[in-house]
Amino acid sequence: MKTRLSSIEILRLMKEEHSYEELSSMLGLSAPILSRYINGHVLPNLERSKKIIEVFREQLIDLIKRRIRFEDGKIFDHSAVLYNPSLLDKISKLVFNEFSSMKVDKVLTVEADGIPLAVEVSREFGVNFVVAKSKKEMGIKDFIEVKRVFSSGAYSYLFVPEGSIEQNDKVLIVDDVVRTGFTLETLLEICKKCKAEPIGIFAMICFEDALNRLRQKINHPIKVLVRI
Repeated sequence: MKTRLSSIEILRLMKEEHSYEELSSMLGLSAPILSRYINGHVLPNLERSKKIIEVFREQLIDLIKRRIRFEDGKIFDHSAVLYNPSLLDKISKLVFNEFSSMKVDKVLTVEADGIPLAVEVSREFGVNFVVAKSKKEMGIKDFIEVKRVFSSGAYSYLFVPEGSIEQNDKVLIVDDVVRTGFTLETLLEICKKCKAEPIGIFAMICFEDALNRLRQKINHPIKVLVRI
């Protein structure tokens, strides 16, 4: 049922940018049927719901790729995606669809560019989000801290306020870009220190070599929207 309801929300988003004729061509469904779905008169069956979501996903991937400006190798500018609330709202609906079968108590990300996506995802799930930061904040007495080690051998620390993630919390980790995966491993370590359970990871953009390394090392589900 969650998948079917989610497909209606996504279909309404698609209708904001496409005519019924265009939607009919993309989805192979007649305009009258699409109109009944969009206006809430009837729900699509599960098979159709999954097709609507998949078509929307592919469209969104293409849109994001067009908005990423590459400079050289792993250097790129994705601010046209990251600071677009409407686009992040659409992405968060896909994240919800990916993890809707799991219980989510908290959304965890790292400062600073992971925050806009975490806000939208946490809103979609109706839960709070937690931001791991590289410095302790004034006014907060106790922290959970974990060392973050980079491939170069350099290291830093990430901090979350003690109690922001509670024991047995089901935690969804999200980030805007995964270049190496070392930060994600640190976020997983934070969950371990808090005695919480990470239920999955979502990355908006991820490099293939980092994704392959993570999947060999991590047992949790990893969902990626755009692979580079």
